[in-house]
Amino acid sequence: MMRCFSLVSVAFLALLVSCQKTSELDIPSYISIDTIRLEVTSEQGTAYNKIVDAWVYTDNDLEGAFELPAKFPVLKSGASEIRILPGIKLNGIAETRAAYPFFNPIVVPVTLKHENVTNINNLKTTYNIKTVFAWIEDFENPNITLDTTINSDVKIVRVGDPALSSILPGESNHWAAKVSINNDSSYFECVSHNDYKFTNNGDIESSVFMELNYKTNCKFTVGLIAYGSQTLRKPVLVINPSSSWNKIYINFTPTILANSNATKFKVYFTAQKAENGPDAEILFDNIKLLHF
Repeated sequence: MMRCFSLVSVAFLALLVSCQKTSELDIPSYISIDTIRLEVTSEQGTAYNKIVDAWVYTDNDLEGAFELPAKFPVLKSGASEIRILPGIKLNGIAETRAAYPFFNPIVVPVTLKHENVTNINNLKTTYNIKTVFAWIEDFENPNITLDTTINSDVKIVRVGDPALSSILPGESNHWAAKVSINNDSSYFECVSHNDYKFTNNGDIESSVFMELNYKTNCKFTVGLIAYGSQTLRKPVLVINPSSSWNKIYINFTPTILANSNATKFKVYFTAQKAENGPDAEILFDNIKLLHF
């Protein structure tokens, strides 16, 4: 009888210890991330960015993508390496989030504690050293690198905008390009002055993006002109109105891959005023065309 009691007691103690271990593993630690800023060199254009997410790995395990600022649980404790990939809205669409391929990951060693919050603040990223800045246009130079075409009824002009200096204090950012369309029948079209090739040792580049700051009261289209045996205009994205300065990351990669026979590309912008709508006004700034 005593032996039977002892065996039951041992079994009970083993079960109790097992439950305690399981419960401890289920107690989360917490990580808090406020913002991620971009640090640039003088050859990389503006540091203004729209990093909205953090793709977080702990010890190479993906925890998830979190909108910033974020506080989230992880089922780990002790010394860990946190790897953070800065994330964007792909083509400005909230439902399509992605880690931006041109930003370097941020690696932070931390010590996580159950039920405690580890704050990871003052984070910064930089551009990947392999990033090619094929085109940068900030309109601070009077000789702008956008040309209105013969199809365009209106011109693109360089203007000053006091709101630009408030986007990122400390930057020399005072000029932008402006398009005004006052007639319903008027059409606007401009193209990049230069053309661009997106190949590396004969292979199409894996990532080609354009960064753009804009402010507009009407829709406008951004696309690519593909030059080859035929010259084809390929619209990529219709950008919706924004009453204040906004930043967008436009993914050119699928269009370029779909036109792999093209020998070169130009970027184009088009717009028309909405019928019976208000006069259209579009401003562009801080264009960056990037690839690896």
